[in-house]
Amino acid sequence: MSGFYGQFETTMDSKGRFALPAKLRSIADDDGKPLLNGQIVLTKGLEGCLSLYPDAEWQQIQDRLSSLSFTQKDFRYFSRRFYSAATTVSMDRNGRILIPSHLMKEAGLRKELLVIGVNRTIEVWNPERYEYYLEQFAGSYEEVAERLFTGSAGDGGEQA
Repeated sequence: MSGFYGQFETTMDSKGRFALPAKLRSIADDDGKPLLNGQIVLTKGLEGCLSLYPDAEWQQIQDRLSSLSFTQKDFRYFSRRFYSAATTVSMDRNGRILIPSHLMKEAGLRKELLVIGVNRTIEVWNPERYEYYLEQFAGSYEEVAERLFTGSAGDGGEQA
């Protein structure tokens, strides 16, 4: 599967819609089918953003979560927050996606948005929140890369 990448500034209209950048809409899988063809799920992301999942990625996450034990308190909490915020969205003919009000509030979204491709997902950020996240992250880009690519990052390389 090809991945999403890039950073795009966009705006949300008064109805809560934003146009997904054409470069992200055009990313295709190995068979040439657009990754965002079919079901798209929007939910609470990590670190204060929203995450947009193509159908194949959403299925993988569901499979992974289904393999965990419901007796684990952390699993129950995460599942409740993750799934209760989730909603299926679709793009209109102009590539716009409607963000439900509960998710706008969750991510602190206003008119200005930052949309970033993060390999298997697309994240939607309040630009100020994203800048704050980058400022607060411990370690430099180079230090984090070294930990990840030398295997000393522990289990931090996996995505929920």
